[in-house]
Amino acid sequence: MRGFSNKRSSKNRIKKYCRILFVSGVIAMSVYAADKLYFIPAPVVEGINAFTSLPVDKTVTLSTRNLKFLNIFINQDIRKIELVRDFPDGDEKTYTIQIKPKELGLRNGPARVVIKAESGILKKIDYEINAMVDTVPPSLEIINAPSVVDQGSGGFALLRAEDAESVTVKLGGYSFKGFKAPSVSGRDAAVAPGARDRPASTYFVFFPAPIDIKGDSVFYAVAEDAAGNRVVKTLPTRLKTKRFKRSSMNISDSFINKVVLPLLDKTDIHDPVSAFKEVNAQQREKSAKRLIEIAGKTGPEILWKGPFLQLKNSKVMAGYGDKRTYLYKGKKISRSIHLGYDLASLANAPVEASNTGIVVFAGDLGIYGNAVIIDHGLGLMSLYGHLSSITVEEGRKIEKGEIIGRTGSTGLAGGDHLHFSILLHGYQVSPLYWWDSHWIKVNLTDNFKP
Repeated sequence: MRGFSNKRSSKNRIKKYCRILFVSGVIAMSVYAADKLYFIPAPVVEGINAFTSLPVDKTVTLSTRNLKFLNIFINQDIRKIELVRDFPDGDEKTYTIQIKPKELGLRNGPARVVIKAESGILKKIDYEINAMVDTVPPSLEIINAPSVVDQGSGGFALLRAEDAESVTVKLGGYSFKGFKAPSVSGRDAAVAPGARDRPASTYFVFFPAPIDIKGDSVFYAVAEDAAGNRVVKTLPTRLKTKRFKRSSMNISDSFINKVVLPLLDKTDIHDPVSAFKEVNAQQREKSAKRLIEIAGKTGPEILWKGPFLQLKNSKVMAGYGDKRTYLYKGKKISRSIHLGYDLASLANAPVEASNTGIVVFAGDLGIYGNAVIIDHGLGLMSLYGHLSSITVEEGRKIEKGEIIGRTGSTGLAGGDHLHFSILLHGYQVSPLYWWDSHWIKVNLTDNFKP
């Protein structure tokens, strides 16, 4: 009996172990399945908002990850047009999708973009995006533009664009924003006959002819609508190249110690040449980029009137476009192009605002030291550098002739003077033209009317 009982007990233990193994296996499989079904990362599709507008030619770039399946199609009326059907491996993947609605047979009007993405059986996402198909570009007409602009000066274009979101003048890699022409009424209408009837689709564009552009460069007017359709027309504007003065300047140890080192926040240095190069090249470039940033603060209306003022009783010490070579102990160490007028008067001479506007910058501006920038509207600004003191603050409206500070030698300056320049969209152009009432009348104000 005892042997029978032992055998029975042994069988029971085996059954028990089998049940344990079975349950453990079920649990392990459940955990594995749960991990696969529930704990895998969710699918990610980024950049889908680009589908909201579909112009005549649209390139959409999507960034995805964790995907095992991706399907994108467009529904319009009863049509279903598949754009993507893919089974990626779950890693990060970028899709570049070119959509040409006309070639796909889509009509102008609403459509729906559907995106289906999966990373597992229970990990799915569906997006439905309301899209607008718009393949009609805006209209663009060149009403007025200069026939010639000097290198280092600027021009003014009067354009008319219907259904445009933005209007610009482009030159190489440069782009200059246009502004809707302000309405004119009452007394001001007499200044610009016919402006009272100016269409709301009229745009003013000031544009510079930067000193570093090539003589065969072409100016383009560009209008773009909200969908991204654009139309491009060539302005009848030819660039006239100019020859600028060349000069050499000796850099002394005294200048480096007194002027250069403070700009580097240092009191001594073992390599004076490298110190000067850093300031003349890197800090000059940094200051130029800052001017482009400040240009974004310009207002949408004309704030100035008549010719700009030159510093009273001043002598021109250096002109616009001067090409300078710097020498240290007889060796060439660096170069630069001077992008303004250096005007000298008495030490700490009062500096007047050259025209009416709003102060958009007042403070330290790198190589220009203590500086003030006044916005005159539509991308036109004036810069006053090397000031010993500033008597205005940002945001303040300034009248022509109002004192804004005093001359000095802050920044990269060897003596007391004013660095004065005119900015168009942040690019420095020669003030010479803006001091000339005849040039302003012929090239600007006479053209403000349609």
